Amino acid sequence: MPDSILTGMMWANARSPADVPIHLRHTCEQDEGMAGYGWTTYDARRGGTHVVNDTRNKLNLITHFVKDPDNGNPNTWGLRVNARRRTDAQDRQKSTVVFYIGVEGLDTTLECTKEHQTAASKNNVVCKGRTAGLGHFELRVLDELPGNEPRWTSVNSMIRPVEKLWQAKEILVDLLKDPSSPIDLIPDNPGKGNLHFIQKTFEGDCDFDIIFSPKDAPGMIPQTITDMLHNSQSMFVERFESAFLPKGPFQDEQHTAFSAYLLSNVLGGIGYFHGTSKVGASTTPEFRETVSGKSDALVEEKGPYHLFSAVPSRPFFPRGFLWDEGFHLQVIMDWDMDLALDIVNSWFVLMDEDGWIAREQILGPEARSKVPSEFQTQYTDYANPPTLFLIVQAFVAKSSGDSSYFGIPSRFLSDRAAGKSFLNALYPKLRKHYEWFRRTQAGGNLTLYGYPDPDHNQGYRWRGRTPRHILTSGLDDYPRAQEPHPGELHVDALSWVGTMATALREISAFLGKKGNEAMFKSHENDVIRSLDSIHWSETHQAYCDTTIGTSSQVEKVCHKGYVSLFPFTNKLMGLDHPHLEAVLDLIRNPEELRSPYGLRSLSLKDEYYGTDENYWRSPIWININYMVIARLLVSLTTH
Repeated sequence: MPDSILTGMMWANARSPADVPIHLRHTCEQDEGMAGYGWTTYDARRGGTHVVNDTRNKLNLITHFVKDPDNGNPNTWGLRVNARRRTDAQDRQKSTVVFYIGVEGLDTTLECTKEHQTAASKNNVVCKGRTAGLGHFELRVLDELPGNEPRWTSVNSMIRPVEKLWQAKEILVDLLKDPSSPIDLIPDNPGKGNLHFIQKTFEGDCDFDIIFSPKDAPGMIPQTITDMLHNSQSMFVERFESAFLPKGPFQDEQHTAFSAYLLSNVLGGIGYFHGTSKVGASTTPEFRETVSGKSDALVEEKGPYHLFSAVPSRPFFPRGFLWDEGFHLQVIMDWDMDLALDIVNSWFVLMDEDGWIAREQILGPEARSKVPSEFQTQYTDYANPPTLFLIVQAFVAKSSGDSSYFGIPSRFLSDRAAGKSFLNALYPKLRKHYEWFRRTQAGGNLTLYGYPDPDHNQGYRWRGRTPRHILTSGLDDYPRAQEPHPGELHVDALSWVGTMATALREISAFLGKKGNEAMFKSHENDVIRSLDSIHWSETHQAYCDTTIGTSSQVEKVCHKGYVSLFPFTNKLMGLDHPHLEAVLDLIRNPEELRSPYGLRSLSLKDEYYGTDENYWRSPIWININYMVIARLLVSLTTH
């Protein structure tokens, strides 16, 4: 929630005072001497274990986060911190770990003090505060662990502008560089403020607990954290096996641990984002047809907005991406359907009155600090593949009993009325986004450009096109027509319209909206007919983009690869489709897409294979491979 608390942790090797500001670690990066970091287990409802292997600081930082959703107060949580020197470190290596807590908003209070009550608790810290959303709360930092005695504990309380609190590392570095500060320690000055640093400096190893609890709620004790850690880890393994039912040869410990690690890091990448967004809009024709026309756009800072979202990459892309989200949720929904639906709903809350959802959610100054300025503005005619429709479609299938669910018990699946209520509330937003997409991504005048049967066919073209990229398609540098032309049509854009039509047809049927069901079925048939009429190439035996050639005639632009597969992956080809065999040949041909490690993004025979940035021009992408495998499995079991 906004105007709440924010917390974080920093650490460094403290072998010399000058080293601490230089080697201080805070955010997820890959260029700071990291041997790796990630969640070994994580459940968003109960917590998990995160490990950082910092080779440069010669320190491993293991954090165990626990929650107890069954105790009646989900806002109570605990964090156990285990700082361990690496094997190549000196026996008594000096290190420092800094935990910080801040409060946002105007109507907030927070005061931190040292206990100094007993010899065992002399390094304990208690912070008491209040925010509008959380009410009164208490946070305790405890050293009362067996055999544990950190040598120094410093607390520094201060007041900083609320909009600067996210820059905690820079604030701490300034503190450490202050000539009046003790050597490699922050000044010990606990008290009132909206930002508090709690520093533990030690030789060798160090353990401490951080416990948060609302006022009058029963707080945890160290033994509680120990017990909950054991229970949550064993429960995670049991739930993983029951939710995903791993089958041979993937049932052994090595494969299970690897799969659990992947799931944990998808779940561990879920976050809450809040802030303003830069939005560009214009109504001129040039704006809609060319990137250079964006110079006339009126860019405004709008919001603030809120988003609950997974992220595609913690170090590189720590924010929400619309098309990535649907792939994250393909995994998350089988683990925790209600969590997945919360995320879906959060995205559709962001939709504007026209039906537009920004494809990249860069909310607030902290998020913008990770994005080059030329990519920060989100334009109101830019789309993204609507993968969230796949999740709602899957929810309907599970609600109808057409597919199974073995994940965490779901209120929306167990209570049919609750599930229908959720869908009825979401349904108008799904329709509005569908209509917006068809309106803004529609191809040019099909009659003018000489496309076949323009009265019945339809075509679509991604906006935001440059000669080398269509970032909005999700496939970035995948080869397209050269040069761009307003009359070109993209097979993947049309396929995603078909996906939306299919999903809306199935949702309409589930909700008993017969008239809408028939309408969306008609739209779906139009897409299938247009794919074959406009995009199928008999010469290349593949689905291809089109453009208008130098002779002003429609031409096929065939770069066999993922784009050629979307009519199949997006369920727009039946098992009796006349082109199915050709698509399957493309999939299984080792001289085209098939490799020992999965399907290449572009055919080995294509002239652009492995060229330039080589992002979608050869690499094997797990999300598209997943779509192909899922479709092949359905086809196999259906037949």
